[in-house]
Amino acid sequence: MAEPAQPILGSTLLATALANTNPKLAPASTSCATLDTALHGGFRYGEITSLAGASGMGKTLITLHAIASHLIGHPAGEAAIIDTTGSFSPVRLQDVIVCRLHQTGVVRYQQSGYVYEKVSVEVGAESLESLRGKAAEMLDRVKVMRVFDYAGVIEAIGEAGDLCKRNGQSSGEVKAEQVHKGEEVANSEDEEDEVTISNEPEDQRAQELETSLDGSLGMIVVDNIANLVSTAMSKNQTEALALLTHSLRILSHLTTSNNLCTILVNGIVSNTSSAKGSLYGRAYHPSDDVSIFASVSGKPALGRTYTYLIDASIFLSTIPKTQDDAEMAFGGRPGNVISVGILEVLKDRYGEREGDWGAFEMVEGVELRGVG
Repeated sequence: MAEPAQPILGSTLLATALANTNPKLAPASTSCATLDTALHGGFRYGEITSLAGASGMGKTLITLHAIASHLIGHPAGEAAIIDTTGSFSPVRLQDVIVCRLHQTGVVRYQQSGYVYEKVSVEVGAESLESLRGKAAEMLDRVKVMRVFDYAGVIEAIGEAGDLCKRNGQSSGEVKAEQVHKGEEVANSEDEEDEVTISNEPEDQRAQELETSLDGSLGMIVVDNIANLVSTAMSKNQTEALALLTHSLRILSHLTTSNNLCTILVNGIVSNTSSAKGSLYGRAYHPSDDVSIFASVSGKPALGRTYTYLIDASIFLSTIPKTQDDAEMAFGGRPGNVISVGILEVLKDRYGEREGDWGAFEMVEGVELRGVG
């Protein structure tokens, strides 16, 4: 008969939790002030963010700017793109990176005493070819995985976990490892596993964790998740929802355990309710993910189950730019309507950004410019 598991000290659990706590990294910026303000800095690490919108709304461009921020901000950090549509363009990503280098300069590191400090170097004098060369070098840190069905998505997520494991990160598996000040503690599942937690100062441990993205996977992008899930649902809705739930739980654990910035590009479906106080004849609930703008008829695809499995839901739409444009769009007044893009936070698991929004314009398919 197996012996009962030995009790674990609360201080042991606290030490383990502190040792596994990921530091807060600066969010991946969109490069657009109004959007970064709405997102409270950008796309957060350690969270799954869904970015939904119709074709041409700017989903791809915003995502590319987030990838560029990650590559520029973390000189050895890697990004994985799971491409379900075959639309990923390395040329466009290179153009976005060049645009960002023009805007912010190249971030280099210089030694100051015993530490290395980030230094922004102006690149105005550098040639375009030089900047394109720097951008091409950054593309060496982008892993693109082309998939054709949802089983391929799950396999690609597994490959991302293997990549984390090879880089010394967590593969997403939960291990029961507890010790207190070098003393062995019994493990109810495997009594032969023994791990010792270092008693180094917390600030030193945090400093080591802060550089954990150097040479490791730090961002995962799935573009477009709705494309394959919708196809699977048309065949067997129950099985498709089970696959979606299973894969997102794996992805969530991988994201939190490795402090990844995960972005899921999503599509939209029609919202048949014209009144914001009700939806499909029932009371409105925030999880319904509808826009605060009455003129926006769409909403993110994949339904409420998907919404519960992500950390933040971002929705892109358009509205008339000025009052005159609104009168032409909705009042029957003749003229050419000028619209602007709107990014709004429909859901935030932690409630800080929910309801925030910002207006933007896309310039030449590469730059994002704030409006207002």
